[in-house]
Amino acid sequence: MTFQVEAIYKWINEVHSNTQLIRRLHSDPTYHTNKQVQDQLDAAVTRSQAAGLKLCGALRQLEERAVRPAGSPAAAARMARLQYAAARRRYSDALEDHQRLLQLLRDDRMRLLHEQIKLTNLTISDEECEHLLDSNNLSLFVDNVRAETAEARRMLRDAEARRDELARVESALQDVRDLFLQLSHLVAQQQDQIDSVEYFALQATEHVECGGQELLKGTVSRRKAKKKKLGLIICLASGFLIVLFVLIYT
Repeated sequence: MTFQVEAIYKWINEVHSNTQLIRRLHSDPTYHTNKQVQDQLDAAVTRSQAAGLKLCGALRQLEERAVRPAGSPAAAARMARLQYAAARRRYSDALEDHQRLLQLLRDDRMRLLHEQIKLTNLTISDEECEHLLDSNNLSLFVDNVRAETAEARRMLRDAEARRDELARVESALQDVRDLFLQLSHLVAQQQDQIDSVEYFALQATEHVECGGQELLKGTVSRRKAKKKKLGLIICLASGFLIVLFVLIYT
């Protein structure tokens, strides 16, 4: 169990470290022109996604162990539940930070893409611009657009490069959303288990209360029976003494 928890925290730290690396690489002034920096950022995103998948699997296994099996000590199950809750919370925080950064990257790519299209000085409607942004193949647009100069074509090809960057970031964001979905399923499953535990605990409490009431009724009944028995003994003894007294004096 300890080894598994250590591995989970290691992967969480890996996601956090990759997020910090992505932030530094994106802040590099040469990012948009330096292919090496871009490749490093993409590799960091890929590593984070891989670590996230491992984390979801490890958390699911830890959750299964946190459910107390028959015959296991209550303290061990309680410790496992605490470890699971703490690990899940830290993973959720790291994933949220990673998602915020990817969303920032996406917004930045979208802004640059809009600006580069506008720099071509082409007459492009809003619908055409949105179609260009949504398209997975900007080269078709670049080859057919009414670009009057080679500079305009170069700018459009720069826009194509930005669109490729945007597509990669959007794909990474979708992967993060999938990880959040898996995490939400884990939370839902744990909540179901908590509800089950609370239900059985409530049932046990009700049985204890009912048992206490029955015990109280039994105690009262025994006391009444003792009193009746004592009264009967006194009556019999008194009657016997009276009969004996009459026999003696007659």
